[in-house]
Amino acid sequence: MLDINLIRTNPDTIRKCLKDRQKDESLLTQVLEFDKQYRQVLGEVEKLRAEQNSISKNIKGKPTDDQIAAGKAIKEKQKVVDEQLRNIEKSLNEVLEEIPNIPADDVPVGKDDADNVVLKTVGDIPQFNFTPLDHIDLGEKLDILDVKKASELSGSRFGYFKNQGAVLEMAVMFYAFNKLVAKGWRGMVPPVMIKSQTEWGCGYTSNKNLFNAAYSSPDDDLIFISSSEHSVVPYHSNEILAENLFPIKYVNYSPCFRREAGTYGKDMKGMFRVHNFNKVEMNVFTLPDYIISDAMQQEMLEIEEELMQDLHLPYQVMNCCSGDLPQPNRRMFDINTWFPGQGKYRETQSCSTCSDYQSRRLNTKVKINGKNEFVHILNATVITDRAVLALMENHQQIDGSIKIPECLWPLTGFKEIRSTL
Repeated sequence: MLDINLIRTNPDTIRKCLKDRQKDESLLTQVLEFDKQYRQVLGEVEKLRAEQNSISKNIKGKPTDDQIAAGKAIKEKQKVVDEQLRNIEKSLNEVLEEIPNIPADDVPVGKDDADNVVLKTVGDIPQFNFTPLDHIDLGEKLDILDVKKASELSGSRFGYFKNQGAVLEMAVMFYAFNKLVAKGWRGMVPPVMIKSQTEWGCGYTSNKNLFNAAYSSPDDDLIFISSSEHSVVPYHSNEILAENLFPIKYVNYSPCFRREAGTYGKDMKGMFRVHNFNKVEMNVFTLPDYIISDAMQQEMLEIEEELMQDLHLPYQVMNCCSGDLPQPNRRMFDINTWFPGQGKYRETQSCSTCSDYQSRRLNTKVKINGKNEFVHILNATVITDRAVLALMENHQQIDGSIKIPECLWPLTGFKEIRSTL
């Protein structure tokens, strides 16, 4: 969440933020009103405490009846006022949580992903002398994908990678993971279930992009993660970290689970939008300096691009508009990869900086010159199953086979996938 002091001193900035991010501008009015009430009642609490301390100091030996009566009267008032303070603080925090992070100055203003801006286009779109298949038709012909059986056993929006498709899937994930480890990133395979309070700390629970999108086990107070970020970013909750540890860079592998609430009717065919997928992700903690964290975001984006180039996949880098930013994000870049079977670029990765929005909830700090400050947190997709699907479509051949990029050969043990039927 945002620092209440920032909201008090920069209301015009917050008002613009809410407008640009398609949020109700009355949230600002509510926050300021609750904050005013909170400070007024807090003043009453402090006044009563001062009166109580004054009575205690004036007691010499056994208290008089008047002192006892005065002390009791103050305690009764304190109970009432303390309850008022707790209620107002709860209302303040509930509204404060709805205020999203302030977009960076270079974030384009827009309503949704249709208003995202193309920063650059990299790689040549493959030219086929035949009609290219989409990943599911291609996968079924090669017997490496199966959504029909998955639909029977699990329902819609599930799929099997099988045979050489399963090997390709694991090879892509392991290649991406190892690439980051070789660059000095710390490997992590995190839990795929977290407590609801941990999920709250990540700052997505009130965001339209992920609201009600999580699978959960209420009886156990557990949430299935929609990204490894949700269990790795909280790893340093309630810690004060030494300055010399930064930046702290993790590369994580995990299955991910999403209801895809609100997307029904979209991408129902194939395995582009599913409830369960695999993902390699970057999570970074930096010192609380925008120059440092912005530079780290660029480094993470470059890694994503490098991987796309390793796999010989054409892509676009998008600067996501204000209306498309998730709640905690200050800025987000998307990588949209070309899908020949669909004839368009589709999102395969994102790269986000959240400044101190999440660390304020998670209470993750760094000690700098004797002062504790909230750290900056970033997250980015290294690779997901979607890139595997894009690889299949872009590298398909006229005879129905798929060429495997050379960087994967040591992991797959084969250079192409051909039908075994």
